[in-house]
Amino acid sequence: MNKQELISQVSSKAKISKSLCTRVVSATFNIMGGALRKGEKVQMVNFGTWKRMRRKARLGRNPKTGAKLNIPAKNVVKFSAGQELLSSIN
Repeated sequence: MNKQELISQVSSKAKISKSLCTRVVSATFNIMGGALRKGEKVQMVNFGTWKRMRRKARLGRNPKTGAKLNIPAKNVVKFSAGQELLSSIN
């Protein structure tokens, strides 16, 4: 499912216009992204939790040449599914 499919389904379920739903979904994603940028965790009870994690720098290899290269440290987002979501897919 992509963003447009999500907007389409939410607008029909909530019986609101697609333009209003687009603004709501975009605002929601922007707020969640802002919280993650600040280092806050985003938790949706029974759905899941997103956390910003720091991946350490490490040594890697170029698969084509085999040459060693340094992979720098960076921030990544980790998602942990909530209990209700896990039980709904199993």
